[in-house]
Amino acid sequence: MLVDVHTHLTHAQFEGDEDMVLERARAAGLQAVVVNGLEPISNRRILAMAQANPLVKPALGIYPVDAVCDQLPKDFALDVDMFDVDAEVGFIEAMAAAGKLAAVGECGLDAYWLGQQTFARQEAVFEALIDIAMRHDLPIIIHTRKREQRAAEILRHAGATRVDFHCYGGKVKPALRWAREDGWWFSIPANSRRSEAFAKMLKELPEERVLTETDAPYLSPEPGVRNEPANVVGTIEHLAEVREWPLARAREQVWRNYQSLFGLTG
Repeated sequence: MLVDVHTHLTHAQFEGDEDMVLERARAAGLQAVVVNGLEPISNRRILAMAQANPLVKPALGIYPVDAVCDQLPKDFALDVDMFDVDAEVGFIEAMAAAGKLAAVGECGLDAYWLGQQTFARQEAVFEALIDIAMRHDLPIIIHTRKREQRAAEILRHAGATRVDFHCYGGKVKPALRWAREDGWWFSIPANSRRSEAFAKMLKELPEERVLTETDAPYLSPEPGVRNEPANVVGTIEHLAEVREWPLARAREQVWRNYQSLFGLTG
């Protein structure tokens, strides 16, 4: 039983191919594909996708760049649509209250694309989504880029425990500490064999805090090739290799970790 806890099947690269991608995922052994939203359009498409296919587990969120869509300059490097961010927070709250979500995310903080003038608004939206997740007993899936320490401070202050850092790009040492001391999870993408940091995390994280993701269509195990959820198979194989485990143990451990984070045990 395998899982991809962070993917973007609403991306344009999957248009018209979603059913086949999910079928390949099922054939590879996946029993859960957590599709993460970024803004209103993807959030609503994910809900429809989950209704049509039980393999899809919906996670609705607001990406940090989208959270400050009204503060971006006209020449901003990314194509970002304007929308009512507060209204979308309200929509996510309503879907959580209705029991339609598997998780809240992705959401978090970004200082790669964004400058300091956006930090206050980013943090306000992040805190609102953390609050929704905690009040509705849902896991929260975190994006943090060049603001890892601040994200951890906010999560710790809120008392958040059901936390997954997706594709964590900060220093490995704090991640190991947060996994041990705060009990947070870290999902490792399918390009782990090409990343010394991801390989180190696969080997050194507490075994009960390791998860698999793809961030598809990004972070493919093969450069220049579209990623997809079935590729978590390779990450499981890599985990087994670096831990010197039987493959079955790696599969079972990650599946238990997914069940634990998503409240599917006990």
